[in-house]
Amino acid sequence: MSTQLSQRESRPDVNPSHNYAPWINVVLGFLVFVLRYGSPRGTYGVHWNLFLTGIVIMFAALATTIAHDGNSSRNYWSVVDIAAGVWLLVSVETVPSVPLVSIAQAALGASVAAVGFVSVGVEFHQATAKRRRTG
Repeated sequence: MSTQLSQRESRPDVNPSHNYAPWINVVLGFLVFVLRYGSPRGTYGVHWNLFLTGIVIMFAALATTIAHDGNSSRNYWSVVDIAAGVWLLVSVETVPSVPLVSIAQAALGASVAAVGFVSVGVEFHQATAKRRRTG
């Protein structure tokens, strides 16, 4: 065990931790996308809202995982996920739907925003740790 730690510490190019939170947002974005099929057909605005917001969440989460290479100190894609989660919470009131879809939309919005905050925290922590290591 100590040999593995010393090997990791001696190689500064190896990132000992990875930000797995965006993968959760990929799944949550997919659920938002799928929720559009759970809403009644008469709610045209809700369909497009859930379709586009789900795509944005999945794209931003995948961009976060791609940008997380350890060399980027400015990875703001998780902030897009936070904004999309907040939009889902706001759009419950602005784009009305049936109560069941509204509850699911609010729960997914809160989850996406919370996971986005965790992802931003991990990215910030890793960027500050990298700055400390390099001087």
